[in-house]
Amino acid sequence: MTVVDRHLLDRVAQERRFDDRTLEIARRLFLDGHKPKRLATEYGVIHQRIYAIRRLVQAAVNDFRLPEGWSEVTLRGPVDLVQATAALFDKEMRAREESDA
Repeated sequence: MTVVDRHLLDRVAQERRFDDRTLEIARRLFLDGHKPKRLATEYGVIHQRIYAIRRLVQAAVNDFRLPEGWSEVTLRGPVDLVQATAALFDKEMRAREESDA
């Protein structure tokens, strides 16, 4: 099973269109460890809905997962500096891909 941590769940919440209730259920399911049957009872839904939420969130998390040994970064700064950094990164990635081929 896919491990869903707070960071990944927050990213899913930002980039996917889940309603607030679905995200609340997902947080309680993945982060707080509540059982699906308990959540189904508390939210007045059938337990299959809780399992569907789990599947949807796990699929979304898998879309964001990076390969082993990779990291993600966000750059903020002067436009020219960010563009120069991005260009250098692209050049290094092309060189790495060529050497791996």
